[in-house]
Amino acid sequence: MKLKRILALLLAMTMIIGSLAACTSSQQPAEEPAEEPETVEEEEDEENYETGDASLDDPLNQDGIGINELLVVSFGTSFNDSRRLTIGAIEKDLAAAFPEFDVRRAFTAQIVIDHVQKRDGEVIDNLEQALDRAVANGVRNIIIQPTHLMEGFEYNDIMDTVDKYADAFNMIGVSRALLSTFEDMDEVAKIVHEETVQYDDGETAIVFMGHGTEAASNRVYADMQDTFNKLNYKNYFMGTVEAEPSLEDVVKAAKDGGYKRVVLEPLMIVCGDHANNDMAGDEEDSWKSTFEAEGFEVICNMKGLGELQGIRDLIVKHCQNTIDFMDEDFGTGDASKDDPLNQDGIGEKELLVVSFGTSFNDSRVATIGSIEKALAAAFPEWSTRRGFTAQIIIDHVQRRDGEVIDNFEQAMDRAVANGVKDIVIQPTHLMAGYEYDDIVASAANYADAFDSITIGKNLLSSDEDFTTVAQIVHDSTAQYDDGETAIIFMGHGTEHESNAVYPKMQETFKALGYDNYFMGTVEAEPSLEDVLAAAKEGGYKKVVLEALMIVCGDHANNDMAGDEEDSWKSTFEAEGFEVECIMKGLGEFEGIQQLIVKHCQETMAEAGF
Repeated sequence: MKLKRILALLLAMTMIIGSLAACTSSQQPAEEPAEEPETVEEEEDEENYETGDASLDDPLNQDGIGINELLVVSFGTSFNDSRRLTIGAIEKDLAAAFPEFDVRRAFTAQIVIDHVQKRDGEVIDNLEQALDRAVANGVRNIIIQPTHLMEGFEYNDIMDTVDKYADAFNMIGVSRALLSTFEDMDEVAKIVHEETVQYDDGETAIVFMGHGTEAASNRVYADMQDTFNKLNYKNYFMGTVEAEPSLEDVVKAAKDGGYKRVVLEPLMIVCGDHANNDMAGDEEDSWKSTFEAEGFEVICNMKGLGELQGIRDLIVKHCQNTIDFMDEDFGTGDASKDDPLNQDGIGEKELLVVSFGTSFNDSRVATIGSIEKALAAAFPEWSTRRGFTAQIIIDHVQRRDGEVIDNFEQAMDRAVANGVKDIVIQPTHLMAGYEYDDIVASAANYADAFDSITIGKNLLSSDEDFTTVAQIVHDSTAQYDDGETAIIFMGHGTEHESNAVYPKMQETFKALGYDNYFMGTVEAEPSLEDVLAAAKEGGYKKVVLEALMIVCGDHANNDMAGDEEDSWKSTFEAEGFEVECIMKGLGEFEGIQQLIVKHCQETMAEAGF
C-alpha cells in the first residue's frame, strides 16, 4: 500500500539481527554510533584495533551530478567494515532501486566524521555540507532518506536542518525512519526472528540491545517487546544501554524464563562501539560479562541491521513511498476553486484556522474550505485566515498547482505584519495529539507579538463531542443499517496518548446502540485486523468504509479505497465481503462544521470576546 504520508507522527523503534558469529570484542571504543545520542564524548586519539580498510568505502560526495539527488543520511560509524556492510549496502540498494537519482551520503555525527578523516583520510559530508554541495551541483529535486531507526532527536534535527533549505530546491521530501509504524515493527520483528530461528530451542533467550534515549521515541523499545509478544516470540527480549528496558530488566527476564543460554544482538543499523564494547566487550559491566556472571552461556551476534536484505528492502520501500508522493500528479480537482485565505490588509482581529492540510483540491474545498466559510459566517467581525501544518502538502500544492498556502509560522508572521492585535487559533484537528501540541508550542513563540492569543479546542474534546460526532456519522449512513452491513470508520492512529479517542469512539457507538458500527485505524489500535475480525464475528455480508478524518485525502483514497492488495477495501473483498466506500471527509458535514464553530464560540467566550 502506498503510504504517501512523508512527515508522520512519531513512532519508532529499533532492531537487529543476522547470523551469529562467535562473540568477539574490540579493544578500544571509536565512537558512539547511537541512534539517539545524548552526548558524544571525545574519543581517544590513539586506536590500535582493526576496523577494516577505509579505502573499500565510498563516501559518495562526488560533484557533477544531475538534477535529481537521493541523499542518504545516517548517524555514522568509524568502524570501516561495518560502515561499508551496513550504510554502504543501504546506499547501493537505493541506487539500484532508483537509477534516476544520484545517491549521495551525509552523516549527522560530526565526531565520527572528524575521527574517520583524521585516522583514515576519508572525507564524509555532514548534512549541511551535503545540502550545500547539492545546491552547488544544481540539484533541483532532492529526497532525504534517513537510515535512523526512530523519529527521535536525530531525526528531528534532520528535519530542522532540511527546513532551512526549503527554498533551495524545486522539490524536497524527507522519508520516514525505519520503524515508523506498527507495520514496520511487525516486519522487522519477523526479519530478525527468521535470522535467529535456529536458536529457538526452548533454552535460549534472544536479547536485543538498543541505544535508549531521553526522547519520547524511547517508547519504541517497549513497543518492540510488545511486538515480539504479539507474534508469540516469547523468548525474544528488548533492552537498551541508556534507558528502559534496561540491562537489569532483560537479565531478570532471562532468569525468570529459566533459560540457559543467551544470544546478544545490537538493535542498531551499524555494528559499532555499542555492539563491540557495551554488548560484547570483556569489561565486567558489559552485557556479555554480566550475563556470564549470572551463569548463562553467551553468544554475541556482531552484525548491524543494515547488513540484512529485508531491512534494506524496507528502507527502499519507505523511499519509494516518498517518491510516489512527490511525483504525484493525480486529478484532484480544480485548485483555482480554493481560497488559500492568505490575503493581507485585514483588521486587528484574526481567526486563524489551522489544519494539517491535503493536496486533494476537491476535498480541500469541500472540507477545510467549508469549515473556514462556516467560521467566517459565524464571526463576521473577525478576519478568517488559513494555516497548514504539513509543509510537504504546502510544497506539493504550490509545485503542482501554483497555489500558495501559508504554514503556521508564515500565517502568524503575516498576522504580525498585518497589525493584528487579537488572534484566535482554531485547529480543525480531530484530536489533541502531536500536531495540536506543535501548534500550541509554536504559538507560544508569538506571545509578545499580540495583545492576546487564544487557541480553540480540537474536534473531539469532550464526551458530548464524541456523542455528537457519532450521531452525525450514524445519520449520514443510516440507509446502510439493514442488519447485514458493518459500517466501518478508518482513523489515522498515532503513538500519542490521544490515540485513546479511537477506542472511545467505539465505546460511544456501542453506548448509542450502533452495534454494527466499528472504529479502526491505519497506524495504531484498533487495527484493520481488529475491525475485520469484528465484521466476521458479526456475520455481516457487506461492509461500508468511510474515513473518520476531516479531509478525504491520501488515507481515504489509498489506504482505505485503493486497489492495492493490502488496502482496507481489497482486504475485506479478499475475505468475501461486498464493499462500498464513502469518499467523504468529516469536514463536508454541516454538523461537524457547526461543532467546530461551537468550539470557537466557547473559546472566544472564555477569552472575553
